Amino acid sequence: MKHNNEYRNSAMLYGKLIQVPDSFQAFLVKGAEFTKEEEYPIIPGAFVPTEIPQKIMPFQKAISYRGDLSETYICTYSPDESFERIRQHPRRYADFFKRTAGLIGFDFSVHTDMSLIKQKAQMNDNLSLTYFYGAQGNKVIPNIRCGVDELLPEFLSAIPRGTLIAIGTHGFIKYQYEKYEWYCFLERIIKELEPSGIIVYGSLKDPIFYTLKQSAHFYCYEPWISEHRKGAKSNVD
Repeated sequence: MKHNNEYRNSAMLYGKLIQVPDSFQAFLVKGAEFTKEEEYPIIPGAFVPTEIPQKIMPFQKAISYRGDLSETYICTYSPDESFERIRQHPRRYADFFKRTAGLIGFDFSVHTDMSLIKQKAQMNDNLSLTYFYGAQGNKVIPNIRCGVDELLPEFLSAIPRGTLIAIGTHGFIKYQYEKYEWYCFLERIIKELEPSGIIVYGSLKDPIFYTLKQSAHFYCYEPWISEHRKGAKSNVD
């Protein structure tokens, strides 16, 4: 499904089409195609790189980093407040992302105990921002973040098949029931998307994931905070 995005910031007044202020950021999805029911913007496969990241750094650390980021992908696997400013002012950060190797798709929280409309809104924002920066010429790896099971099919219809995808597991697989939930989630994703590889910000070390690793390529990246703590401990020793 494709829309003329000019009409997304227009309104009818006395039978005439007039432009209205784009306070709802229609520009984020300019040129996009959309899913059938909820009209999530679809991430084109052409936006997704074929090579895996060399490094991944969270936005809240990268934004103040003065070194070279040309080989570093930026992620938002952190509390929402640490990157909310991107959602409020997406154009302001366009030049920053141009300095980087690319982005892992956005990860505004989607919790199953949220109302359905809020879950959908968060999913839409994650996809819209990912689409926007991809359309700016940045490489983007779609982040798979969904809510309740019933929302997953349409969300996955916005993700290209056969490309790299990303997940963030850091802090989410401490307990056995969480591991089983992740197993079922990943099993379904692999079946539906047939990804060329899965970028994991965190780990999947538990034996429960062994069979999944036989059906897909997983590339695990240690979270920045873990690397930082190791470095601090090493310096102390």
